[in-house]
Amino acid sequence: GYGADLIAGVARRVVAVDYDEAAVAHVRTRYPRVEVMRANLAELPLPDASVDIVVNFQVIEHLWDQAQFVAECARVLRRGGQLMVSTPNRITFSPGRDTPINPFHTRELNAAELAELLVDAGFRDVSVSGLFHGPRLRKMDARHGGSIIDAQIERALADAPWPAELAADVVAVTCDDFEMVQSGCRDIDDSLDLIAIAVAP
Repeated sequence: GYGADLIAGVARRVVAVDYDEAAVAHVRTRYPRVEVMRANLAELPLPDASVDIVVNFQVIEHLWDQAQFVAECARVLRRGGQLMVSTPNRITFSPGRDTPINPFHTRELNAAELAELLVDAGFRDVSVSGLFHGPRLRKMDARHGGSIIDAQIERALADAPWPAELAADVVAVTCDDFEMVQSGCRDIDDSLDLIAIAVAP
């Protein structure tokens, strides 16, 4: 809900959709300016051509039917509306694996697969960018054996508490610690996350 609430600071209306009853109740209680609905993303509870922008950050990798969800986004968007999607880059997040390292991910995508998913649903002007660690995050990576993310995952898999230095670094990360690079400017296959923006047909 916190992301939807940030958007509500600039948008006329924000509708959040979640399948989990506890999450919906939390959003209703904590973020009153966000209209929240409990629903399956494969069947969005919105009329055709009723929204200007669909924002889907770090969610699509959890869905069983990604193509159906993207088709639903195309359905609810007004002509010329935008779909914004971010997702972990399969190449760097689960390198060399047939299945995602995160047990809650059903299918992770690389840049080409994400673009293809959107194009196949009829979206146009699809652009995919990569999200990279900036200089301060690269220093944190070095402090934690090469990757602050791997340090978190290793602790989680071992069911071990985070060392104080790791916890302090994670809390200190801000948006300014990342660099977003468009395809063609740098090899986005090396990026941590992918960010796609596409225009509805």
